Amino acid sequence: MAKQPEGFGPWPQPAPRFFEDAAPAVLHVPDDVQKDWNKKVGRRYIKQILFKTIPTWLWSRRNPGVVPVDDARFCEILCDGIFSKFLTPQSLFDPPDDALFGDYLDGTKGPGLGDGAGWFKSDFTPMRLVPSDSDSATAPSVVLFKRGQDLSYELVAIAVHDQVFDSSHGGAWTRAKYFALQGAGVLTTLLMHPKLHFPSNSVDAITRSRLPASSTLSKFLRPHFRLALAVNYAVLYGSQTVLKPGRLYSPYPGTQKEHDEIVATLWRGFKHPDGTPNRAFPPYTLQLDPPVIHSPYGDFLGHYHRTLLGFTRKVTEEIAATPSDAVSHWADYCARWLPGFPDGSQVYDAELLARALTSILLDVAVSHSADHFIYGNVNEREVPFRLHTELPSLDRQDEPNLETMVTSGDNFNYRMCTLMFFRPYVIERLADIDYGFDTPQLRDANAGLRTDLIALQSMLDSQRVPIYVPLDGIASSVQF
Repeated sequence: MAKQPEGFGPWPQPAPRFFEDAAPAVLHVPDDVQKDWNKKVGRRYIKQILFKTIPTWLWSRRNPGVVPVDDARFCEILCDGIFSKFLTPQSLFDPPDDALFGDYLDGTKGPGLGDGAGWFKSDFTPMRLVPSDSDSATAPSVVLFKRGQDLSYELVAIAVHDQVFDSSHGGAWTRAKYFALQGAGVLTTLLMHPKLHFPSNSVDAITRSRLPASSTLSKFLRPHFRLALAVNYAVLYGSQTVLKPGRLYSPYPGTQKEHDEIVATLWRGFKHPDGTPNRAFPPYTLQLDPPVIHSPYGDFLGHYHRTLLGFTRKVTEEIAATPSDAVSHWADYCARWLPGFPDGSQVYDAELLARALTSILLDVAVSHSADHFIYGNVNEREVPFRLHTELPSLDRQDEPNLETMVTSGDNFNYRMCTLMFFRPYVIERLADIDYGFDTPQLRDANAGLRTDLIALQSMLDSQRVPIYVPLDGIASSVQF
């Protein structure tokens, strides 16, 4: 970590190696944040390496390879929870998608569509940024699903490179499923989930450097940024980063440079091989509405968004009623570094600011915790990272050997990564935050938020809405 220049607070800057083609970086982590990370996170890593390495190695020796994943289980994995973020409706298919799956879309092959049904894809083509090498095989893939009137999903076809497979293709179909699962795992953890980590870094740094700690806005934001600058620095720029191959907890195929390219895709977007934009991966902009996820996971996050927005509106109404140069300048700086954020001319629109802040709060607290809670329970032998098998081919339909598709060393690295980085370790809970507001109205709003969160948990229970992370498991910030 670079030493903080004297007299300056943390500040965003173009990302090293990518300049303006990746999320802005914050390379100067304040001493208090780093010390907090050392105590609460760094010590945990050391203990896990000391006490988890041998038990994990023994587990990996007993559990080589992958486990069978039939079509129904494949849909269960990819069409709900964290992986369902990739589900994209036909209205956002691009010409390359239509060309790949044309025979299925028009009913020439496969089940066709019935009343109320629709086509969806899960696009894992950014895997072409990690080409196969002597260590492991990789491939870009796109999965075609049919969603029925009851909102359940059916697996129809998988494209790997430019070949399309379905259940009639025997062992090639089996291979295609594991390459799609590989793409889902790698891109979820290196592209989709990092959208919750890195874009808000700029707002974090600017808040620390340009707002008085006594201001209402600073009091509101700082609890939601606890530890984040240090966590994000360690992931992207630390010498022991999980992105660097060779560590006992490094599970990914490819090189660190290739991993960095995938992470940068969350900011720059992604294009098809013909150079046209892939609408499944647009360039980053801050979303002011609840996340659109085509599964019950989206419904779950939508409930939390509404609850948090009700609280945030009370905060922004007070901010809008007491304008200041500090807040105007803060907003101009944030808008400069975070696309979609309201600038100084918009920041006193209380509703607009509330929506922007709620999106950040939802990302760094609820969505981040839920993603980790879900992925911490993923079976590593169902969603492999490194594969040792031939790519599927229409000319070869023998079944692959599942025990040799992944080595025990691969499973060891992956399980250590899960224990250290994917599983959640909550330090401060969202439900416990005391913002330290000055006015009675906002102190009441703070107490009301705690009550509303408990009521929301009860409502989700009573209405049998899937709970992807319990309230006790929701951290206030990016703490792991």
